[in-house]
This record gives sequence, C-alpha cells and structure tokens, in this order.
Amino acid sequence: MRRILTYAQIENRFESFIYGQNDEPNRPPPVRQKHLVNNLISGSAAQKLLLFQVLPLIFYDVIDRLNDLMWIYKCLREIVSIVFSTKIRKSWLPYLSSLTNSFHSLMLDKLPDQITAKVHFITHYPELIRRNGPPRNYWCQRFEGKHLYFKKLALRSSNFKNISFTLAKRHQLRLSWLLSHDCFYNLNDKSISTKFIKALELPIDTKRLLVRHKFDYPVYEECQTLIHNHVKFMRNSVFITKLLYQEEIPEFVLLRHILKVEKSWILIVQHLQTVSFDETLWSYEISYLEQLSVMNLDECINILPHGLDIYSLNDAYFVNVLTRLTV
Repeated sequence: MRRILTYAQIENRFESFIYGQNDEPNRPPPVRQKHLVNNLISGSAAQKLLLFQVLPLIFYDVIDRLNDLMWIYKCLREIVSIVFSTKIRKSWLPYLSSLTNSFHSLMLDKLPDQITAKVHFITHYPELIRRNGPPRNYWCQRFEGKHLYFKKLALRSSNFKNISFTLAKRHQLRLSWLLSHDCFYNLNDKSISTKFIKALELPIDTKRLLVRHKFDYPVYEECQTLIHNHVKFMRNSVFITKLLYQEEIPEFVLLRHILKVEKSWILIVQHLQTVSFDETLWSYEISYLEQLSVMNLDECINILPHGLDIYSLNDAYFVNVLTRLTV
C-alpha cells in the first residue's frame, strides 16, 4: 500500500475537479469509497471513458508517485488513442500489436488479480483493425445509446403488462415525429443563444480583423453555440485546424466569436501555440498567441470533428486529446 491519498481526499479530488464545457455533458458520477474498495466505478461507457481520459489531470501532483502502475496507464492510453482514432494508418498496426502485448504482460506482472478476458481480447485488436478498418465504424456504442433510450422509457412508462408493445409504440411515434421534422433531411445550421451585437461592443482586435476582411458592418448577429453538420461549435472551445510537420503536431485555435455575416456564419479564432506534449498528463501544453483569424465552419472539423477544452494546471494550459491524429 502506497498510502498516497486517503479515500476522503480521492473523493474530494473527483468532486472538485472542474470539467470543461465540452466534457461536462459526460461528467461521471461521484466516485465513493465503496466504489474504490469494490473496484467498481459507476457510470455509463462515455462517462468512464472521460474519467479515464482526465485521470492524470485530476491527480496531476501525485501521478509521478505511482511509478510502475503509471506504465500500465500510459500503455493503455496509447492503445486507446490508436483504437479510437477516426483514421488509422496500416503502419501503426505493428506498433499497436507490441503495445497490446506489453499491456497484457504488465497486467500479468503488476495486477494479476485484476485480469479479465478483455485484457486478452485487446491483443486481437491489430488483426481486427487490419481486416475491418477503424473500430469506430463498427463499435457497439451506438447500440448502447439506443438501448439506454429503451431502458429509460421502460422505467418512465411504468407499464409492464406488455412492455414490448409499449416500447415499440412509443419508439414508432417518436420516429414518426422525427421524420416529419423539416430539418431531418436538410441539415440546417442551428444557433443557440443568439443576439445582435454592435460593432463598437466587439474587442478592438476583432473589429480590425473584420474590417481587414471587408466584413465591416454596424451590427452583427452573434450566437454562443452553433450546430453545423452535427458538430457543436461553442465559444471558448478549442479546435484543430491542421497537423504540422512529419510528427503531425496539432495546430490549435480557440473559438472567440461566432458571427453571422451575409447570411453565413463565420468563426473568429485565436491561434494557440503547441509548446510540447506532456506524457505524464497525456496532454498538449499550449500558450496563447495574439494572432486572430477568420475561418469558416468546415475548416475547424477536418482533423477532429468536435471541440476540446483547455485545463489550467500550475499556471500552464493543457489540451487533452483522446485520439491519435493523422490526415
């Protein structure tokens, strides 16, 4: 027993951690002492995945004291980064095979009592990917999401005489309503928290940028959140615009404003500099630049089709990316 933190301190770490606006919808439930004692963390698959992702950020000041156990996390984190990628190169598969074998060996050596069948199944992932492509295209998460709807519906309806008929009827009614909606087939941009803002109310650097791009208007329509092609753009979110050099270092931008100009939405972004990749936190350390740019919606989702959050630790800023990136 290392006795690094007490159960009360661990519970407090989980409860006091502030999740970013993009991660908040999948915020995991509180982790109690009974969960740690019984080795059973509650929550959905998405919540557990987020907890696994931000674990080094929650325990950033004691993570280096875990020593050999930290190697297990790093090995599994790198496996997850490849397996969950939207694009996987064939050249990654031999390396993935060595990672899965290393993880299997580490679990047998360090945590033999925690071995499950999944620890062995993970060694078959490289061959599975070679035959069928990225697992994201055929994973069971969508089935679990659909199943969750039926489970909630069964509890809320409180009708168990003919549960199959109840679920089928409610699902058909819901599907009919969705199909009759105007935007079901036509993907229209959906803005949330929209308001009109005068040009004088914008920051001076933003106003100069708009004038330089010939978007000089007295009043603009601005929104806090915009849904475009099923991607949610929220102010103060981070997006990846491109990958630099042979190492494919991500170039990050921070979304400052979402403005409507000439019946189309544009993004005012602030560029971020990628300082380094912190292997302990498994996050990119970034710094703010004074450079602003105007981008369209599709420029920000070519690499990763969702927003990211910035976490501050010890006067430094980090962006946690789950998947390995490539083009």
